[in-house]
Amino acid sequence: MGAPDFFTRDLDDAVRRGVIDFAIHSAKDLPARMPDDLDWFWLPAREDPRDAWVSRKGCRVDPGCRIAKIGVSSERRTAYAKKMFPKAKLLPVRGAVDARLEQVRQGTYDAVLMAMAGLKRLFGGGLPQDVEITPVPLEELSPPEAQGYLAVVFKAGDERLLAMRQHFVKAVRFVSAGVGDAGLCTIAGRRDIAAADIVLYDALFDVSLLTELAPRCHSSPMMVPVGKRCGAHTMPQDEITRLICDEARKGRRVVRLKGGDAGLFGRLAEETDALAAMKIPFVVRPGVSALTAATTGTGLLLTRRGVSCGFTAYTPRSTGRETPQVLFMSLRVADQEAARLQKEGWPASTPCAFVFDAAGPREEVVRTTLGKVSSVAGEDRPGVLIVGQAAACRWPVSGVLAGRRMLLTCSAALQDRAALAVEDLGGKPVRWPLIRLVPRFGGACSRHADARLSKDMAADMSAYDGIVLTSPSAVRIFFESFPCDRRQLPEFFTCGAGTDAELRKYGVASDVMPAADFSADGLVAEIRGMDLRGRRILRLRSAKAGTAVARALRRSGALVKDVVLYDNERCAPDDVLPPFDDVFFASASAVESFLAQYGACKLEDKDIYVMGEPTRKALRNVNVSRLDSRIRTLQNGGPVHGWAALWYNDTAGFS
Repeated sequence: MGAPDFFTRDLDDAVRRGVIDFAIHSAKDLPARMPDDLDWFWLPAREDPRDAWVSRKGCRVDPGCRIAKIGVSSERRTAYAKKMFPKAKLLPVRGAVDARLEQVRQGTYDAVLMAMAGLKRLFGGGLPQDVEITPVPLEELSPPEAQGYLAVVFKAGDERLLAMRQHFVKAVRFVSAGVGDAGLCTIAGRRDIAAADIVLYDALFDVSLLTELAPRCHSSPMMVPVGKRCGAHTMPQDEITRLICDEARKGRRVVRLKGGDAGLFGRLAEETDALAAMKIPFVVRPGVSALTAATTGTGLLLTRRGVSCGFTAYTPRSTGRETPQVLFMSLRVADQEAARLQKEGWPASTPCAFVFDAAGPREEVVRTTLGKVSSVAGEDRPGVLIVGQAAACRWPVSGVLAGRRMLLTCSAALQDRAALAVEDLGGKPVRWPLIRLVPRFGGACSRHADARLSKDMAADMSAYDGIVLTSPSAVRIFFESFPCDRRQLPEFFTCGAGTDAELRKYGVASDVMPAADFSADGLVAEIRGMDLRGRRILRLRSAKAGTAVARALRRSGALVKDVVLYDNERCAPDDVLPPFDDVFFASASAVESFLAQYGACKLEDKDIYVMGEPTRKALRNVNVSRLDSRIRTLQNGGPVHGWAALWYNDTAGFS
């Protein structure tokens, strides 16, 4: 029992010998530190993580019952059993689940503590009836983090399993925290922190940034200090790197929070190289470094017209010999600058890179050498020229989307979530909203406001027996348009998990929701079997949504007020599309806006991701070659939530 791989060793040895391709274990049985010749990841669906008392039939465990002999198998369970039954005799219990159950039946123990996950996996939906099973609340006995998860173990470097793992991990975010003031962290960085499951943070930043972490159901995001100051290491660098990789392999959204700008003297490459070797995607957010904070922020200007045209930045701790040259506003005269550098001794073969529209939707990196700069020079667009070995570097791409540029045409309300999901899969989101949601009631942004209806509905929501909202946007606009006492709100009818999740942000939840088909059609099918005679229902929708849900409600006997809550207006950031490989449409309105402004020809050879069948139908008359085989319909909620099913092609199955 002393070996850390006691439970997994035989199957893992079979993986090493090639007898099996991979093994599946209970994640909590894996040793704390896996050997380097094996790789692994957790599967995302967690079974019930609670522990449970299993006792003899008729002896249901509660604080008042008489328990003499308890079987325990860990220090954690021993401490809990001793606390609950201080007079009971605690005995070690070993063996598989069915063996332990048999010992309870035979009276060897009055009760044992076991994992609910093991019981449910072994017996499926029907737990054994000849023993009593009493789950322990999570707040009474906190389980190990791995309890309830399954882990896949395979031979390190197996390309098939590395490709499979990309469907189950999320991109690691390297966030530049800025220096001194939390306000110097970018909006993108703060969004990453808010969405994180775990944050590994450095020492040199404003710790108030950690308040951005959003609470999770049953748990709080983890915060782990890993900073270094003047040689004093909270954690050695190789341990930090291993921790990043381990947390990513558990399927967690990891944020590595670095002071200043992550790319300047932050040992960023060591951590990203380890992820790249495992084909785990990552995103790097640039930020405000000590360089700009200490100069621009204090008036100690490093560049001033007529005084200085540049500066040198370095650290005496570095072992590198080269100082790359970065030339701003130099594209029209780049060939002259290249000639000057060659005269100063820089070889013509020195790598160079032009970066155009950095961090913008049309970002482009053109690589060349110092001797061939003239072939690119003269470009009439904003850009930076980098000279030196740094220009030869590039971030590796991995993940399901592997660096593909995804055009996001959804409204502003969905852009952040869509971008987060695309990055999780290794893609590059290109934010390009093509529809704008305009409320009809209340608020400074509303148009065509019907003041009478607005006042009537806001004043007496309790007059209705139900409110129907069939999109997250409808939920958000409803609460923004009609501030009201949420305790008096009636039942909510919704069409899916995404809409329900938005409702829960406002402290309420769905009362009626389809079990599987998360669409308006699914809600219509759910309503069809209900008796709503005499009930007053308020249906709030977009101008594009149609009246099918209202008709279904009336057929079930409801008295329905069908009200348009908001309009879908066309918009576009620019007349010319940026480069993209794939496009995401969240609604038929976005499809119509795209076709009207750019034409169907722009969809040639693009993979198209759509949310829901109505959006797919909006593309049915588009004359583009092989269109049907290139459309992927995403699930909006359910067992696989939305973008986690991004790789699912409904015409070809899983690919």
